[in-house]
Amino acid sequence: MDNAKPLILVVDDDVPIQILMQSLLREFGFQPVTAGSGEKALELVRGGLKPDLVLLDMNMPGMSGPDALRALQGELAKTTPIVILSGERVSPKELAALGATAAVQKPFDVSELVTQIRGFVGVVGR
Repeated sequence: MDNAKPLILVVDDDVPIQILMQSLLREFGFQPVTAGSGEKALELVRGGLKPDLVLLDMNMPGMSGPDALRALQGELAKTTPIVILSGERVSPKELAALGATAAVQKPFDVSELVTQIRGFVGVVGR
């Protein structure tokens, strides 16, 4: 893995979204890793993956988004941002209750998402 590029863990059960996010993140200088479930994301993290940021879908079969969020928070460094990707609007109150860093509503604006990710991982845009 290229240590110079920020590592972004994308957790989403929707394969087209995974493919889109991989392509998009690579294009903007990030190193994406995808997981199709909360369980798979935990397996990767417990296996030594140390993402600089997690993009987490909230509506997945199996382990729910909130459960995956709590489990990942228990495994990752406290400073690792976890950004919720959701088809529904997440209120600031819900965000605080979940303990997530931010939320982005699908469909998302690409430049806005990339700007947010860069801000969280400390990367200057090109």
